[in-house]
Amino acid sequence: MTCSINELLFQIFQAVLQINSVKAITNMSDHTQENDINYSGTVIKALDILDYLAEHRHPMSTQEIAKGCGMSRPTTYRLLTTLMSRGFIKDDGNYQYSLGLKFLSLSRLVLDELDLVEVARPFLHELCTISNETANLSILDNGELLYIGKEESLNHSGMPALVQLRSTVGTRLKPHSTAMGKAMMAYLPLEERETLLESSLPLKAYTVNTITDLDALRRELEQVRQHGYALDDREVDDGTRCIAAPIFDNTRQVVAAMSVAGPAYRVTRDTLNQLSREVVRIAHNLSHQLGYVGN
Repeated sequence: MTCSINELLFQIFQAVLQINSVKAITNMSDHTQENDINYSGTVIKALDILDYLAEHRHPMSTQEIAKGCGMSRPTTYRLLTTLMSRGFIKDDGNYQYSLGLKFLSLSRLVLDELDLVEVARPFLHELCTISNETANLSILDNGELLYIGKEESLNHSGMPALVQLRSTVGTRLKPHSTAMGKAMMAYLPLEERETLLESSLPLKAYTVNTITDLDALRRELEQVRQHGYALDDREVDDGTRCIAAPIFDNTRQVVAAMSVAGPAYRVTRDTLNQLSREVVRIAHNLSHQLGYVGN
């Protein structure tokens, strides 16, 4: 699944337009090949308007929209009026147009159908391919880190057997010792984060590198928020390093994290620094897929 949430909404909108006969699309038989589809120019122009408004995120006049979409003003006004009649566009009273509330109900329908593991699968594959290391997906569940997805690298030589077992889907760990756990804890609402930290005491030491001091962990979480990613520098296992980034949903709440993990001799601190931008980028793209809008 590679299309963005906006593209999903636009596909729904296209179906609505078809049903309501805003502009009839050429009938196609069940045997018509994809490259033989005749698209409606009017529907495409309507979608262009929606895309343009979504991209700029502020009310715009008919003239501004017409210029931005490369359409005549009369055509633009006619499409805006039609879209407004269906709730996809709203007018602030001064002929300034923006996206309408109809998208809220449609987006809710789409988001309710999303399966996090399935949506994340191609992103885990991309991260695994880029890093040539194992990519993981996890959530916080009852105060613990729960692995829910994994893409195993073909280059799994050197990964400690214990770590391979620990990162199996369904495995639970204490979040303070893991990169994914820290990536999620750092972005929890403050009260929720403190409740989780207090309930985790005493902080279990998996290795000599595990952070077991609460104030030190708080400082670590602030650094995660500054950098946008978290590290596990041999904190779960002496022979493993990991880097993770948080994943957000349409409510801007952290809901999961994804990571790259590998043997410490291969995944050095320099390697983690090199991977940080890609991990953050791919996690950000997955967040957008879940409806997140933000930087």
